[in-house]
Amino acid sequence: MAQKTAVKQKAQAKKPSASVRREWSDLAVCTTIGFAAFFVRLICLFQIESIPVFYHLPGDPLAYDLWAQRIVAGDWIGQSVFYQAPLYPYFLAVLQLFLGHDLWAIRVAQLILGAAACSLIYLTGKNFFSRTAGIAAALLLCFYGPAVFYGSVIDKTVTDLFLVTLLLYLVSVAAVQPQRWNFLAIGAALGLLALSRENALIWLPLLPIWVLFYFHFETPKVRWQRLALFVFGLALVLLPVGLRNYAVGGQLALTTSQMGPNFYIGNNPSADGTYGSIRLVTGEKQFEQAEARRLAEQAAGRPLTLAEVSSYWMGRALDYIRTEPAEWLFLLWKKWLIVWNVRELEDSDDFYLYQKWSWLLALLGWINFGVLAPLAAAGVAAKLNEWRKLWLLCGLLLSFAAGVALFFVFGRYRFPLTPFLTLFAAVAIVESIELYRRQRFGRLAALAAVALLAAVFVYWPVVGRPGPSAPGYTYLANGYAKQGNIDDAIRSAQAALQIDPSYGVAHYNLANFYVERRRFDEAISHYQHALKVYPRYLDARGNLGRAFALAGKFSEAVEQYGLALKLQPNEPRIYLGLGEVAVLRGQFGEAIEHLNNAVKHDPSSPLAHTNLGRVFAAQGDLKRAIGHFREAVRLAPESAEARRNLALALAEAGMTDDSLQQRR
Repeated sequence: MAQKTAVKQKAQAKKPSASVRREWSDLAVCTTIGFAAFFVRLICLFQIESIPVFYHLPGDPLAYDLWAQRIVAGDWIGQSVFYQAPLYPYFLAVLQLFLGHDLWAIRVAQLILGAAACSLIYLTGKNFFSRTAGIAAALLLCFYGPAVFYGSVIDKTVTDLFLVTLLLYLVSVAAVQPQRWNFLAIGAALGLLALSRENALIWLPLLPIWVLFYFHFETPKVRWQRLALFVFGLALVLLPVGLRNYAVGGQLALTTSQMGPNFYIGNNPSADGTYGSIRLVTGEKQFEQAEARRLAEQAAGRPLTLAEVSSYWMGRALDYIRTEPAEWLFLLWKKWLIVWNVRELEDSDDFYLYQKWSWLLALLGWINFGVLAPLAAAGVAAKLNEWRKLWLLCGLLLSFAAGVALFFVFGRYRFPLTPFLTLFAAVAIVESIELYRRQRFGRLAALAAVALLAAVFVYWPVVGRPGPSAPGYTYLANGYAKQGNIDDAIRSAQAALQIDPSYGVAHYNLANFYVERRRFDEAISHYQHALKVYPRYLDARGNLGRAFALAGKFSEAVEQYGLALKLQPNEPRIYLGLGEVAVLRGQFGEAIEHLNNAVKHDPSSPLAHTNLGRVFAAQGDLKRAIGHFREAVRLAPESAEARRNLALALAEAGMTDDSLQQRR
């Protein structure tokens, strides 16, 4: 008998405990979900590689990529206070250090982050609700069309998703098994998220309240210690950034300095809830920082710091709110509707346009915000009786949505809501199946009614139907142009104008493409359309002058260049254009005067020196021509054209040896 007992005890000792089995089971689920999410995204990546903007990056992706390249080149600290959130460019820079400037490999690395987020949301759902709900949430995130899309483009949305899911996972662990390190990690995760998505700081009041009151059964000393650890974790991340900003720019900004301009973009008499250029010129965000500063300094009559620029635009926005409160409240309501609308409002990359390159992304596009949000509403309704346990999730969800609505809306700006929505949508699915199984059709009908009402709200046509946008086609056109495919660039720009005939940027780009094809009359017409929309658009005005010149309409060209100089008297490109017109007219003296002005305002312009050299060569003044050609070669040593011009001038002057040296 004793021997049997000993054998039984030995067998039980070899049998893994329930907790170990659960850990292995969780690991298996996480691994399976992670691999599934990765391979779904990888298939989409293969399919979208042929879209021109995959390698010829538009807008913000290009800005992030160039910033990362500067960091890799050695500029790790930077020269001024951060204007854009810095985490993603530094993340890109680290990837480039190991992978090189390989946009394909970088995207694959991003897919790993997206897959990890799916695994984290499983663990979060399991901790907050149930294992089944966790699996459902992970599957939703795995196949959620916008999540697959945003993880495949060069954009900080991928770090947003990972950090939000990491933060939620840490909160869920702390809620179940509170340990000191949890609260330190929660603070650090929030700090990192704020360096990727600045408006995540709107969560700063909620998390300390949760730390202090959710654990009411603990002693005050323990709760305050946990809060101190949370604050320490947050400071550990943000304080070095603030000190760095102070060291390089004299401003103790914990994240960035663009709050004022961004708030004004979303809150001014011309605002419509989406992005609008601060200068009302082109709507192109790469000009936003310089123009925000220039206009603020113009109004102040003196140079301003970045903090003063931000304060100026914040003041302008607050003045509008004070003087037009009813109009502003209506605008705020409209932005709230847009936040919850089914459409993924386009930014630099267009979700709907990419679907034309990927059948899988088009299929997953049916699992969209219009599916997730109504299901999430039903999930919240299903758990109303557990509000004490879940108020933090609801509070984080609604406060972040409010933070987006306070500024302006893009699909990627609201994307951090996705992990919350997948959790509650999973609850709705699991709860509905259970209610059906138990034949509780009344409660099931109530949840369906909530989802239906939410769907009406989500599908309300406040920003048009989902589909490719004019900006999306415009960026696509630029991508084709960078490939040298002008015909497809023209077709894409025309597609943009079919969607929005008043889109000035598309008119401007189409005009540029027509100039490439020497279709000057059509180019002139589209430049004029662009200027009707954006009368202060300097590039359009200058290019219109050049189109007139190339068409042989010199008087009209001079008139347009004159209007351009009124907009920007010190713009060297305008003087280059005037010099070109003077040369075409045979007025070399006037051409020299204009080109000297171009050099005066931009001494580092190789083109200005090249053109001056040509004019002097045409006049037979080879000494001056050679001097300007040498300067052009010094400024652009890699330019074959500059060396050829110098070689020809040297040969004509009888300086054969020097000429041969330039031809090598």
